[in-house]
Amino acid sequence: MYEMTQFQLFFIENEAMLRLSSFITLLFILMVLQLARPRRLPVQGNWYRQVNNILLLVVNIIVVRLLVPLALFDVAVYASEKNIGLFNFVEMPLLINIVLTLIIFDLLIYIQHVITHKVNFLWRIHRVHHIDREVDVTTGIRFHPFEIVLSVFYKMLAVVIIGPVAFAIILYEILLNAAALFTHSNILLNPKLDNFLRTIIVTPDMHRIHHSVLNDETNSNYGNIFSIWDKLFKTYRLFPKAGYDDMVIGLNEFREPASGQLLQLLKTPFISR
Repeated sequence: MYEMTQFQLFFIENEAMLRLSSFITLLFILMVLQLARPRRLPVQGNWYRQVNNILLLVVNIIVVRLLVPLALFDVAVYASEKNIGLFNFVEMPLLINIVLTLIIFDLLIYIQHVITHKVNFLWRIHRVHHIDREVDVTTGIRFHPFEIVLSVFYKMLAVVIIGPVAFAIILYEILLNAAALFTHSNILLNPKLDNFLRTIIVTPDMHRIHHSVLNDETNSNYGNIFSIWDKLFKTYRLFPKAGYDDMVIGLNEFREPASGQLLQLLKTPFISR
């Protein structure tokens, strides 16, 4: 076991506050930047879909609190105390443990994302995220409660198998949430900056292609934080066929405005289309 520094101890003791404060701060900053420098002009009634996306987030927070009694870092602490997981049997510097945790978990979330597109009943849950007819920062919080709960248990299983330090898991959760907001944000980046960032991380333009109505584009650019996985597994697409300004976003079978209402989003997995 690693001896905790004061910094790591502070992170663990204030895990919930740090995740929530960083999430709210970044959400606010990106929403302001979207208004100041939008990549695509917002559609009429944009505020309505944003409100429904935020309401869905509130539902998810309540559902997770009710159904998942433990936080991910609690599982990591337990695994460390009981010497469960691969990393608890391998001697390595703390920095290497943290870096490997970030890389491995990002790969696992990439794999999870691909699977949600390939397995029918998982896709019916995940398509709530893809029904959004525009992509902005609130799309990054638009997930069905079933998907959130399944994702939490998937990551808990990964923590038990891998055995990372609790600090690394908290850091990854913060980065994953930040990436979800950033990659879905409707912010215009300088093309040169976008190309540079894509060598390491997923950018909004890169991920926006994943929300195209075209199947071959929807089944591309699955990455969350690091862009390497799409390039490594041949799921990377550089440009949308119609161009960034003219590409159609969403799903063809869910084009009516009512599809974005909160109750409709919650019922979507049970709708046969």
